Amino acid sequence: MKFHRGVRAAVALSSAVLGVLALHGTASARPLPPDGGSWDYVWTGKAGDFKVYVKVYEDIISICDTKADGFKPHLRVFTEDSKIQRYEFWAKDGKGTCDSRSALQGGKWDLPEGQTITIDACANMKCGRWEFKNNR
Repeated sequence: MKFHRGVRAAVALSSAVLGVLALHGTASARPLPPDGGSWDYVWTGKAGDFKVYVKVYEDIISICDTKADGFKPHLRVFTEDSKIQRYEFWAKDGKGTCDSRSALQGGKWDLPEGQTITIDACANMKCGRWEFKNNR
């Protein structure tokens, strides 16, 4: 009988801890869809000051500020049919905040299918460049 009480207490405690962690995780801004969603690509800036998230379906691209350094991570998107920039945006509100764009917004946010998409992202002059094929 004491064994069952101990098991119940352990289950209750671990459930409470998981509940607190779940609530804590939702307190900060998240990219679209939230971290619980599935991302096709996740890239981190060289200095660890931002993350870029890409979900090929619906052309969702997010950038998140991951460092409290006063710099606003900046993201630019290029398509292979055009050597000029397609669009750009920033995570403007400090550490833990994100900004996103998606095909659902229409126009320039709807990336051409079958093309290689290039993303340049920077914060404090520390940049990264990544590519993916937009084939979904």
